[in-house]
Amino acid sequence: MCGFSGLLLREDKAKPREVFINVSKEFLRERGPDHFAYNRITDRLTLTHARLSIIDLATGDQPKEDADSVIAFNGEIYNYRELREPSIHYATHSDTEVLQKGINKHGIDFLRQADGMFAFAHYNKHTRELTLARDSFGIKPLYYFKSQDVFAFASRIQPLMPFSQAEIDRDALVQYYATRAVRTPRTIFTDIKEVEPGHALVINTDTLEIKHITKWALPFKASRHIKNEAEALANLEAALKLAVQRHLVSDVPVASFLSGGVDSSLLTALAAEQNPDIHAFSIGFKESKFDETQYANAVSQRYGIKHHVHYCGHQDFLELLEQWPMIVDDAVADPSAVMLAVISRFARQLGYKVALSGEGADELFAGYNQYYRFLLSQKLNKFCRFTPFAGSILEALVPNKTRHIQFAHHAASDPNFYGTGRIFEPYLLKRLTNIEGMEFPKVSTLSDALELDIYHRLPDDILTRTDRATMHYSIESRVPFMTRYVWQAAADMDETLLINGKTQKYILKKLAEKYVPHECLYRRKVGFDLPLAEWWRGPLKEFMQESLRNSWQEDYLHKGYIASVVDDHTHMRNDNADKIWAFVLLENNVKQLRSVKAASPL
Repeated sequence: MCGFSGLLLREDKAKPREVFINVSKEFLRERGPDHFAYNRITDRLTLTHARLSIIDLATGDQPKEDADSVIAFNGEIYNYRELREPSIHYATHSDTEVLQKGINKHGIDFLRQADGMFAFAHYNKHTRELTLARDSFGIKPLYYFKSQDVFAFASRIQPLMPFSQAEIDRDALVQYYATRAVRTPRTIFTDIKEVEPGHALVINTDTLEIKHITKWALPFKASRHIKNEAEALANLEAALKLAVQRHLVSDVPVASFLSGGVDSSLLTALAAEQNPDIHAFSIGFKESKFDETQYANAVSQRYGIKHHVHYCGHQDFLELLEQWPMIVDDAVADPSAVMLAVISRFARQLGYKVALSGEGADELFAGYNQYYRFLLSQKLNKFCRFTPFAGSILEALVPNKTRHIQFAHHAASDPNFYGTGRIFEPYLLKRLTNIEGMEFPKVSTLSDALELDIYHRLPDDILTRTDRATMHYSIESRVPFMTRYVWQAAADMDETLLINGKTQKYILKKLAEKYVPHECLYRRKVGFDLPLAEWWRGPLKEFMQESLRNSWQEDYLHKGYIASVVDDHTHMRNDNADKIWAFVLLENNVKQLRSVKAASPL
């Protein structure tokens, strides 16, 4: 795991190259504190790489060059040993070289054999073509900037800021307010883009033009043909055991992040069966209604796992608050990600570099409450469609209960699914801003809802914030649910095996019954929930007010809207904690990214 960047210039110029290398070194160092290097591949092409050493500690440094190509790679290829070909000579024991030589020989189609998470830049010396690519789920990030004279790319946005005009993309802004994250390929700035998951860009290094963009990954289209529970369980168990086995491949110790919920508990249990020495890390809260450590303890005790717990409060949150907008440079308005950073810091302090994490299970197995409410709204629509003004009536009675009002709108007139993780409900967006063209994809079946979230929520939101929160403390987060074969096992199941009555993630819980204490499985979902609503009214109130004073966002929003959201919350008319967090995070995110540009003149 690491970070990399690259700069391709139309003309060889020392100043932009020097600035780019320096900014890359500064903002990639947490991703790769063990080794930093840069290579001038040609007079006009430079690659940098910051390494976190995990596989082949002795000879795995990058950028890696051979007779045919140069590669800079971020991620892991878990089945790299199986992919080594007898006819090829390998100079190292690294997965990087296996990836490089595989692409040299087979081209981008080689990626379909690779089980892993990755983003990379591969320069072909013979064709003088540069290829940028990401894994099919979008676990690892890759951004790029293109102008007439510059093509630059990086694992983070900061190295691209010296070249950017830093102008707000209005469509991206609306996406952020709607779904708490900007959707790939957009970023918050008009001239910085992100490579889409499962895609590859091929650049002609002579002309700086993008020759073509290829989708190398197979589509995520569910078949839902398995209705037999026993068959579905057997397939899922085999897939998850293989995923955990491969995700434990490492030359340094691997730990597990354990919340005590279904996903992390099952992964930790399967990992402990294969590696009894594994350690687990958990976050505890002094506020008992947010604390889940009793469930994490139950899992640890069953398997004799060494369990480390860090108890935290608002002070842990405050310590990271000012620097957080720069940590999560591609802003995701999920405050719980701060706690993921806290547990990553805790694990790093105890000497770990790698941890398993349960991201992706909710999107594969229908774990979010939004999926259940979506199906419920469809059932209610059979009756409520005769009262299409139900949402408006409810709003007149309780105008601040926005989620209840949106559910009423769905049940009465719009029983469709727009995606999970929404900040401003669809009916509120037009009141928030006058930006035109606010169209969002919507679907009408559970399978399509899961597919929508796999293509958008996972890469743009969940996996982005996980990458930033963990890598800021040089922790590689591995996500075993995010493999093609685990997805396939879930996608083959009938929808009734995902949501059965009121039970969400039904099949995953059935499997977990075999490995995890019962009390961990059938209870209210908490995750890394925070008492943020209370903190905005108390210890974080001054920070909130200072952040939003003279906000640049006011230029794009209806006058006074931010103030009304804050006022409703502080006077306890509604819980707007997530909306306030979205405003505060983006406000400081854009300001801090623009400061990188100001501090790095070309």
